[in-house]
Amino acid sequence: MRKLSTGILLIILIALSSCKAKKELAASQEQNQKLQTDLTSCTTNLTSSTNKIAELNSQVSTLQSQNASLARDAEYCKQLKADLQARREALNAALAEQGTSLQEIRERIIAGLSQLADSGIDVEFKEGLLYVDLPEKLLFAEGSAVLSKNAKNALNPLASVLNNYPKVQIFVVGHTDSKNIHTARFQDNWSLSTERANSIVRVLKDSYSVDPNRLLAAGRGKYLPVASNDTKEGRALNRRIQIILNPDLRKLWDMMEQSR
Repeated sequence: MRKLSTGILLIILIALSSCKAKKELAASQEQNQKLQTDLTSCTTNLTSSTNKIAELNSQVSTLQSQNASLARDAEYCKQLKADLQARREALNAALAEQGTSLQEIRERIIAGLSQLADSGIDVEFKEGLLYVDLPEKLLFAEGSAVLSKNAKNALNPLASVLNNYPKVQIFVVGHTDSKNIHTARFQDNWSLSTERANSIVRVLKDSYSVDPNRLLAAGRGKYLPVASNDTKEGRALNRRIQIILNPDLRKLWDMMEQSR
């Protein structure tokens, strides 16, 4: 009887031990599964972080490349600015040596034509030259190349200034609107614009003693408008005489050639 009780007790102990082991195994498996899930999540996060780091490194590389390019551009602009300043100083020096200053000429022309300030005259610097635009109404009747009686009001003070600067070349260019013209005298707008320029050149030479070696006449016809030809006002602006003053810069060009 005693031996039987001992056997039953042993069986109970073995059963209890087996249940405990199963519970521990299940808990261990559950913990392992959790750890596996955590590992998978960490691996995914690591991959994402690695990709993000690679992307950021690529952006850093691109920005560094752009920064280097911008630095080169900035240096080029700096050198270009210095070169332009040097050329400007050389131009001013060459002009000063000749006793010629486009700024001074501009101021004198504006002063001389002050009484006609409201008539549409325009005086401006452009591309190293001085442009004096005279509207058609100051000089010619529409469609005519014969100077009007009032033309001397504009040409007299202008010629006076030009004669004070004998080294300045004078280009007289005629412009028209786009309305076609065909008369016994003028085949087209080009003919009209050219003959108007010739009329200005002739009166500067004959009436105001401007050296003809300084004078050049040309016509642009309708091909260089400053306003739309679709309106009456625009066409009036396009019908003009342009007097372009060009200082004698041959010495400056020689200086630039020698510096190459």
